[in-house]
Amino acid sequence: MIRTIFAALLFAIPFTAQSQEVIPLTDIGGLHSAYVVPRDKFNRVDVQLIVLSGSYDDDEVSGTAHFLEHLAAFSADTYVLREPRARDLFAKTSSVATIYTNSGPVRDLDQLMKLSRAVLYEPKLPQDFLESEIKIVERETFLRERQYPTRWLRRIALQNLYGSKRGRANNMIEDVPRLNLQTALDFHKKHYAPSNVSVIVSGKIDPKIAAAKVKEYFGDTEKSDPPEKWWLNEKPDPNLRKLERLTSNRLQDDIIVYTKFVDLDWVDTSIDLQGEFFIGVTIFQSRIREALMFNGFDFQSIGTDFFMAKNGDTEMTTFIEPMPGVDFETALAGFETALHTLLETPITTEEIATARQRNAAHAKGAARGAQDFLSFLENVASDGLPPISPGTYAKLIEDTTDAEVHLFMNTLIAPSATSILFAQKEE
Repeated sequence: MIRTIFAALLFAIPFTAQSQEVIPLTDIGGLHSAYVVPRDKFNRVDVQLIVLSGSYDDDEVSGTAHFLEHLAAFSADTYVLREPRARDLFAKTSSVATIYTNSGPVRDLDQLMKLSRAVLYEPKLPQDFLESEIKIVERETFLRERQYPTRWLRRIALQNLYGSKRGRANNMIEDVPRLNLQTALDFHKKHYAPSNVSVIVSGKIDPKIAAAKVKEYFGDTEKSDPPEKWWLNEKPDPNLRKLERLTSNRLQDDIIVYTKFVDLDWVDTSIDLQGEFFIGVTIFQSRIREALMFNGFDFQSIGTDFFMAKNGDTEMTTFIEPMPGVDFETALAGFETALHTLLETPITTEEIATARQRNAAHAKGAARGAQDFLSFLENVASDGLPPISPGTYAKLIEDTTDAEVHLFMNTLIAPSATSILFAQKEE
């Protein structure tokens, strides 16, 4: 069922008033890849430098990729603008990538390219700045953990799923006090190699000018072996069913965290799955909420997040809050019953059409906003794959068959490795 669509990404796709063309560049030195995406409706140019390593690639100390994100961005300011914190920080660390975005009017293109190139230089900052930045990262991390307890609950569930505290199941809270400059520099040397970096130039830019600037600023980089994504090979025992109970005063209500590993072995990469994944997830969200929230009174809330790795391996994490007085066992049984019987009523053509329309509308909205447009480009590009523009995505959604959606949905709810947390609010 594998659909090879890489070629489709290289051509313009008709979409609303203007196509968005993803043009691969060839004379790029040692970079993993580089692209230009013209978009005349935006009176600006954006340079996204995507390091294809993120928090899942922390080798020894969890949080190192995030700490280095701060150092590399401020160090780039120092190299180019002669002062750290000369601007706000336009960078972020995800599970699989670290993304630096430099934006401005077309006349500033050279400075934007210099700032992007400087991210690859070894970070150099004053010692007192380094020490203060570690404290900032520590406070930022602890604040997020307390504001969003689902972050650490998910992490515990993933540790139980994979039987590991590294890679996908990182050990962030325990490791934050261990953040240090040398580990960050080692991470930079290993992961900020040009062969592990993609560049996307988008906005109001002539493709020939963009190609010339990428060659000018990155053409001297050299190829090397990219770091291994060792965590991609982590697959739990398909028969695993791990359940853990915990109590915490950080919770506002009792919550169940239900994490499930889905091995989509018929795809080569996540790009082969875009259409059926997003249509299927839309249908899943609608059906599971109807089953649990509209047809009963045992649940306060339910929300499901999905992570899809480059190789198509998918994690489904559902956060379930039972109503007061409903015990964990009853709530879990209700959820699993709804999950296992989700497709007893066959998915209709109308359901798929509605989900298709919703995703197409999302793509149209993203095509209008500069930040949403950038988020679209960096989505699969963070996996080292060719970026997908909103127009290309809309075409993928349109071309996805009903049979592909059915196959995805049946695989999603089939029995597989599962990790469950019963997290009780401490009275």
